[in-house]
Amino acid sequence: MSSTPVPEITSAPPRRLAAWLPTLLWLCVLAFFSTDTFSAEHTGSVLQKLLHALFGRISHHTFVQIHFYVRKTAHFCSYGLLSGLSFFSWRATFFADRPWMLRWAVLGLFTGIAGGCLDEFHQSFLPSRTSSVRDVLIDTAGAIFFQLVIAAWMSFRASRPRTR
Repeated sequence: MSSTPVPEITSAPPRRLAAWLPTLLWLCVLAFFSTDTFSAEHTGSVLQKLLHALFGRISHHTFVQIHFYVRKTAHFCSYGLLSGLSFFSWRATFFADRPWMLRWAVLGLFTGIAGGCLDEFHQSFLPSRTSSVRDVLIDTAGAIFFQLVIAAWMSFRASRPRTR
């Protein structure tokens, strides 16, 4: 056996660019979510109308709890999705002949965390928004979760026998 490293296969530049479009588009959506339009004050009134339409009157305390959990779930899912999308973008950028690599997962994870940090940094300049380390931790948990799901899915797919 030779000890020379195997050259990495690269994908064509247009394919790599196309692979980044969903990630970049989602970053734009997240930037919009980071504005005053999606502050707790604005999302609260919409959620309250929706909950009242579905369930009738609920107590203020119950609404505050539901609103909190909806917003934190949105953080978890939004930055988890960013991490997941960026996994596939990194996979196209640093192509290899296998479905999953730790390198792509780590880069996807860091992309999700960086996005969450930038979101909180941006919100620190808006009077209607608050910046929170807790939100970055929730974003990080979402990014980790999505990377674990991708790894499990890729492992499951690789273990199945291929049929035509």
